[in-house]
Amino acid sequence: MNTFRVSSFEFRVTRSKAEHPQWLALLSNPKPETRNPRHGLQSERGLALMVALWLLAFLGVIFMTFTFSMRTELAAAGNFRQQAEAYHLAEAGVYRAAAELINAEGSVLPPGLTPYDYLMERWRDNPDMHEDVPMGRGSYSVTITDEESKIPLKGATDAMLARLLSNSGVTDEKLVSTIVDSIQDWRDPDNLHRLNGAEDDYYLSLQTPYRAKNADFEVIDELLLVKGMTPEILYGNTGSPERRAELEAQFPWERQSGPGEYLGIARNLSVSGSGRVNVKTASGDVLMALGLTAMEAKAVIERRTQGPVNNLGEITALLTSISGGGRKGFEVVKGGQPGSASSAQVLASLPRLATVSSRTFYVESTGRVAGSRLTSRIGAILRNDGTRGRPKIAIGLWSLDPRQGG
Repeated sequence: MNTFRVSSFEFRVTRSKAEHPQWLALLSNPKPETRNPRHGLQSERGLALMVALWLLAFLGVIFMTFTFSMRTELAAAGNFRQQAEAYHLAEAGVYRAAAELINAEGSVLPPGLTPYDYLMERWRDNPDMHEDVPMGRGSYSVTITDEESKIPLKGATDAMLARLLSNSGVTDEKLVSTIVDSIQDWRDPDNLHRLNGAEDDYYLSLQTPYRAKNADFEVIDELLLVKGMTPEILYGNTGSPERRAELEAQFPWERQSGPGEYLGIARNLSVSGSGRVNVKTASGDVLMALGLTAMEAKAVIERRTQGPVNNLGEITALLTSISGGGRKGFEVVKGGQPGSASSAQVLASLPRLATVSSRTFYVESTGRVAGSRLTSRIGAILRNDGTRGRPKIAIGLWSLDPRQGG
């Protein structure tokens, strides 16, 4: 009989070593994993479980990534569809504005009258046709501005530009002179600058150099390249929309602008008009830029509210009737403004600078899809190239997300 001592325990084996050799192997190697014959099988099952769990986690990550990607693509596709719908709604608004202008041109008018006489006509003031007009799954809103009611930038004189700047809130006479001279230098064909103007020598010295155009302006934004001009002076910095609406509703002689507060001159300038101002639709700022005093501008505006103006002679007769006695009202012009022109100058220049008809209009249309935050804006210049009674509307400009003033 053989005696074995393992870990302080004694085993007695009565049979021969040859009959059960595996027992001797187990007893001679008493490791933990050899005490249970099924341990290897359980280890394999645990490993398989871990592999399965890792595989499931990997597949879960792939599924979540795929789901997120598909949701993103679906949202992008939805936004693209809504943006396309909004664009076509805005496009419909532009064509509706063209139809309104054609209808105004084709309306029956008394002899001697022309359409677009005043801003309360249907082409301009027609909520049913212009404000939140339903169409399909959304709506569009349209605003129409008479480009002939603005100062033509191509032919604006120094005094006209200075008056516009002054009435918009620019009270620094040196700054006014710098901007005016620089505008004229930008337009003229030579490379000689005025006293306070600028030509290539100034613009090439800037951090981002460029040359003076020496040609007419093509867009209002081009004014931002001119020496002295800033976005605040061009487009205004009145803060809240309520404050801006308040100032725009007032006449130039009534405004009380704060220091450094500008209403902006872009709204009163045009690069698309015929070159003359329609006194029947011009604002008080534009009328005073033409050289009228505050009293004369107010008289013209009041005359327009009484009914359509038949011809320019009615305006000159009105100005003549109130221009005596040194043109009363001149004293209300704010300090720093060049002031009005003489009575003789105004009456002599009106036939050249003013008109009583309009042929060019700026249209801004906004399209919206119901239930979506996306909007699309289109700005277009519509020009009537037809004859009296046979209008022909042509599109001179088409831009997306335009700024105020086209």
